[in-house]
Amino acid sequence: MNGLAAGSMVLALVPLALAWRANRTTTLRQPLLWVLLAWFAWLVAVGGRALWAGADQTLTTYLALCLTGCSGIAVLGARRPGVSAWNFVVVGLLAVLMLPILQGLGEVRLEPAQAGFLAATIAISLLNYLPTRLALGAVFVGLACGTELARPWGGNAPAWLGTLMLALAPWLAWLGLTIRRMPRSSFDCLWLSYRDRFGFVWGQRMREQFNRAAHHAGWPVELHWSGLRPSTDSAEMLATLRAILKRFGPEEVAD
Repeated sequence: MNGLAAGSMVLALVPLALAWRANRTTTLRQPLLWVLLAWFAWLVAVGGRALWAGADQTLTTYLALCLTGCSGIAVLGARRPGVSAWNFVVVGLLAVLMLPILQGLGEVRLEPAQAGFLAATIAISLLNYLPTRLALGAVFVGLACGTELARPWGGNAPAWLGTLMLALAPWLAWLGLTIRRMPRSSFDCLWLSYRDRFGFVWGQRMREQFNRAAHHAGWPVELHWSGLRPSTDSAEMLATLRAILKRFGPEEVAD
C-alpha cells in the first residue's frame, strides 16, 4: 500500500501544475512555491516509506508538516506591495517550527506545546479555505496532517491512509474549482474566482472594501460572500472590483 500511496502522490502533481499555470502571474505565485516545496518534502517522506519499509521517516514527515503550514500562512501576505517581504515572516515561522529538530540535534523532539503550535499553524491555513470551493481539498489535507501529528502520541492509523488522503486533496480542490454552477454575471465570475483562490481572510477584506465603494457611489447593491446582490453586469461595478483586486494579480482572473 505504501507504493500505491507514493504513486498517488506523484499523480497529484498534475493538479498542482495546473494551479501553478493558472496563478503564476498573480501574487499566489510565491505561496505556490511553498506548496511545491512542501509537496517535495512529502514525496521524500512517502517515497522513503515505500522503498525502505520500516525506516524512520519522522524527520522528513515533520519537515513536510512544517512546510505545509508555512504554505498556507504565505497566502495571508499575498498582496502587492509586500508579497516578497512576507516571505521573511514565513521563513521566521519555519525557523520556529524547526526548533524541535535543533533541540534534538537532528532528531524530532516534539513537546506537546510545540505540536499544538504546529497544529494551529496548519489549522489557520486550512480554515482560510473552508468557505470556498477548495473546502473539500482543505479538509483532506487537514485529515492527513492530523493523522501524521497524532502518530507520536499513539495514533495507530496506517501511514498509507494519511498519504492517500493527502494525494486526493489537490484533485478534490481542482474539481471544486472546475465544476460549474448556474450561469453567473461577469462580476460574480471574477469575484468567485478571486474568493476561492485567496480564501476567507483576503476575500472578506476585499468584500468590505467593495461594499464601502458601492455605498459611497450610491449603488443599490451589496457584495455577499456568494456574489453581488442584486446580480448585475454593470461595467462600472466590474471595473471597480477589478481595480480593488489589481494588487493581487491580473486585472481579470478566469473562472
